[in-house]
Amino acid sequence: MFVDQTSLLLSLGFAAFALSTTLFVTWLAARTEWFILGWAAGAGVLVAGFAGFSIYAVTSIYLLLWMSNMLLTGGFVIFYGAACLFTEKSLPGPRVALVGGAALTAITLPFMVGFDALGAMVGNLINALILTSTALKFWEGRQEAPLWVSGIAGLYALTALSFLPCAIMIFIKGPLVLDAPPSGWAEDLNSITGLIGLTGIGALSLAVNQARVARQHREQANTDPLTGLLNRRALFDLLDDAPIESATAVLVFDLDQFKAINDRHGHAAGDEALRRFSEVLRRTIPTAGLTARMGGEEFVAVLPGAGEQQAIHAAESIRSGFACEVLQGPRGAFRGTVSVGLATPAWQKDTFHDLLKRADDALYAAKGRGRNQVVSAG
Repeated sequence: MFVDQTSLLLSLGFAAFALSTTLFVTWLAARTEWFILGWAAGAGVLVAGFAGFSIYAVTSIYLLLWMSNMLLTGGFVIFYGAACLFTEKSLPGPRVALVGGAALTAITLPFMVGFDALGAMVGNLINALILTSTALKFWEGRQEAPLWVSGIAGLYALTALSFLPCAIMIFIKGPLVLDAPPSGWAEDLNSITGLIGLTGIGALSLAVNQARVARQHREQANTDPLTGLLNRRALFDLLDDAPIESATAVLVFDLDQFKAINDRHGHAAGDEALRRFSEVLRRTIPTAGLTARMGGEEFVAVLPGAGEQQAIHAAESIRSGFACEVLQGPRGAFRGTVSVGLATPAWQKDTFHDLLKRADDALYAAKGRGRNQVVSAG
């Protein structure tokens, strides 16, 4: 043994404590990203596990070895749950409970019959399996922040591999009963790898959390809070003043008599009308298109690759679809209608602003002709 095992275990305990505290404080600042709280809880359980191993290394108390193994595996199970929460956006409670229950039972049974070496060996193998599953979970979610999340997955995988030599060495020395606390190069390698993994995962976890928070702030700045569509600024930022493709249509929508809806049915009903119209937009506009709420009751859709006839067909589908929506207000059910103006490029150098102006003029024409209709600038 080239490093004092007790010192390594204490170092692991301090690293886990620092990670748990830092992540918990980070979560307290926002209380939105629950996977951060999961990481903090898992690291907190590891603190108790490492403390137990440190005491067992100098006392050889049988019960303490079992409890420490249980705590170590329990912490890794919590890490696995946090990885699921990070990747799947929800906690698969039954799956995590099944993994945890099966793992802890498999470790406990050998200890119950006095085979502590077998229990420790099984614990190492289970830890390797759980950490590998955690690494794979993060690998699935690497698109969110490829460099950092891939780094987290790699550190989990590296830590998982470090448990295999421990299991092998216990099997070689005596597969059933320990004659002394496990020690040697395998345990030292496992502790050093765990120390590197904990500190690295902690740093990368904070970076991933900051990246997610920054992205959420950008999305909130670019999204209309009522409808979930792009807002005016986001739409103009995306399209700017560059010439627009020749096969592109811009559609401008304005809900008819919207002030009357608010006056007669209340602003809550007006908000519901805006939300329902945005749902009709999302259902009808293809995924390649852009939809935005420009403000008030005015909306815009941009259809790349659409000619005038295709744009008219889409506009009519939206107009008729919204007319069929039954809305509810304090005075009972009511329906709303929408007027639509659309424009397609007339010149090679037409910009989005040019099309928007012509579509807006066509919208005013639709309003002047009696509302609830589609008018093309062409």
